[in-house]
This record gives sequence, structure tokens and C-alpha cells, in this order.
Amino acid sequence: MRRFHGTTSVRSRPRKSTALAAAGAAVAALTLAACGSSSEGGSGSGGAADQDALDEVLSQDFTLPYPTEPVDLGKHTVTFINLGVAAGGNAEVQADQVEVIEKAGWTVDGPYDGEFTPSVQATLIEQAVLRGTDGIILGSIPPHTVPEAIKSAQDAGIPIVCNECKPSDPVDGVTLVGSSAESLVQHQIPMVLAAVNKDDATIVLVTNEAATVVANNAEQERLIGEQCPDCTVVQVPYANSDIGKPTVPSFTNMLREYPPGTIDAVITPFTPGTTAMVNLAEQAGRDDFKIFDTYGDAPIGQQIADGEHAPLLAGTVLISQLFVAYADVDALARVFNGQEVPDYGNNPAVPIMQQNAADYVNEDGRWVPEDMQSAFYEQWGLSS
Repeated sequence: MRRFHGTTSVRSRPRKSTALAAAGAAVAALTLAACGSSSEGGSGSGGAADQDALDEVLSQDFTLPYPTEPVDLGKHTVTFINLGVAAGGNAEVQADQVEVIEKAGWTVDGPYDGEFTPSVQATLIEQAVLRGTDGIILGSIPPHTVPEAIKSAQDAGIPIVCNECKPSDPVDGVTLVGSSAESLVQHQIPMVLAAVNKDDATIVLVTNEAATVVANNAEQERLIGEQCPDCTVVQVPYANSDIGKPTVPSFTNMLREYPPGTIDAVITPFTPGTTAMVNLAEQAGRDDFKIFDTYGDAPIGQQIADGEHAPLLAGTVLISQLFVAYADVDALARVFNGQEVPDYGNNPAVPIMQQNAADYVNEDGRWVPEDMQSAFYEQWGLSS
């Protein structure tokens, strides 16, 4: 594995793990076959995809954990604090989340932008506690990054729902909603390896300092090490300070150090990093590798569906942000009422490439499962 720090790097072997998660065992076995099917050695962009393996990865069915017991929503004021609203796609997702909360009959205090700074996020939480809010919804702000503010809410008896906040361990007074690193990337790596179809591929893993991305990167690297042990993983940093900038020095350095034919795939952590990588690669005239996004926010999902930036932009793993918004409300309502909360903490992410995008991506670039609203409204006593 190589780690880029500006223009320097350190070389080591890819990290290997001891066991596959049970949920990913079938696709892992399939991918081992796909990864070993290439007879050519050396670096480069590989040959044609293993279409049989890719078809199997992309044709799976995914089930979301809908509630099955009724709950009284009541009337509440909830504070909504999100991470880095300025990041690509976040503002649109936040607007959808606010609409779901308001249609549930609750009052939204906010939404507030926690930026990418734990001190800002902690201050917003402390202020919500002082205002006497009924509950707090945090977006991608893991509790362990703001422990004192979380304790203030706990001491005040204010419940918190935190979405996309893993790898935080369960915390008293905090309910986790969203995907885990395992559920997010377990189908991403088989998709990447089937698309590359090469047993000694060079895969760039774009890293970021956010706790959720650190956990995702560790799981991605673990799965690559297991499913393609002769693959080489190169780590390239994408700092929060790079978000929104047209030029990312670490990406430019990567493209310079790895000329055409020496990279097979790049895995990016979220939309801003994906967009920057696509733009810089296109400016350099590079389409010799495949870029795979993580989370599948609206612009990226739609671009993949439309074939925009193809063959460079190849795929993503797509979560249903709208499902997360409904689950936030449902979970908080059940906490208010002392009811058991469904397991909303390991939601699946769907592997998406152009061949299956139409099955999941709507005209707004989002995954909105059929009858999702009615499934929640039935338990909430609301009419769709």
C-alpha cells in the first residue's frame, strides 16, 4: 500500500483481514473468482469486466428495515444539526430531511450547519440544550467527536438521533440511524473488482479525516486485501480543506505519478471528492481508470444513470437518504414514547452502475423506494 502525503509516500503491503462478514460472504466468494480470472499480469486499466460477476453483484435485492408497530408522533420541537452543509449534495439532502420532519407535524429548530469543525458542532448542541429542545437530530456528527456536548444533552434528558454517524459505539441517549461501514461497502468492493477484472489491480483509495470515512476506508481496504490479495492499494488524502476547491494537490500528484495504464480504479469517499477527481482526470485527458463513488448523492447517481463522464465515472454505492430522514423521525418518536426502535443502524447501500441505475435512481438522482412514505405513515397514523 502507498500513502500519499503531499508529494511523499511510504510503501507497504496491503493489509489483510481474518474473516469476511457473513452478509458479504456470497458476493466475496464470487469476487474472488472474478478477481483471479485475469491471465495478464502487470499494472494498468485491465481488460473487460467480468460480466457474470458484475451481473450478480448488481442484480441483488435489498430490503430496508421498515417499522411494523404504530407510534404516536405527538408534537415536538427538534433541533437539526448537520455536518458540512456546503459539501456537494448536502444542502439538497438537508432540505428533504427538513420536509419529512415538518410533515410529521414537528417544529424544526434549524437546520444548523456544523461545518466540519467539532467545536462548532458542540456549541450548536450545547445551545440546543439551553433552549430546551425536545430532541436533537445530528447528521454525520459521531458522538465521540463531541463528547461533552453529548453529555450535556444526556444530563438534560434530551434524546439524540444521529444519522450516518458510525463508527461511534452505542451511547446512552443516542440512537444511531443509517449505514455501517460494513453495510455500506460490502457490495462496493465486489462491484469494483468485477468491473476491473484483474488479479493484480492497482486501486486508489481516497481518504478523508472524517470518522465515518476513516471507518469506511478501513473496511474497503480489508475487503480488497481478502478478495484480491495481489491487488495494490494506494491511499491518497482528500482533506476537508480541499472540499469545494477546483484543484486538489494530492489528486494532481497522483495523476502525475501514475501515468496512463498504471491505475485500474479509484474509490472516492463522497460527492465533492468524486467531482474533483472526475474533473481533474478529464482535464488531464485521462479515462484509463474507473472511478467509484461512495454514498451516491444525487448528482453522482444521476450522472452514472445518464452515462455522463463515462467510462471514467463508473459506479457508486447508493444509500436512501430519504429513508434515513423517515427513520430519524420514527426512531426519535419511539424514544419519546419509550418504545423499542427498529434496527436502523445497518441500512444497505445498493451498488450502482449504469446497467442497473434505472432500477434505483429517480429523476432527481435519488433512491426513493416505492411506497416508502406510506410504510412509515401507516405506523404514524398519517395519510399519504
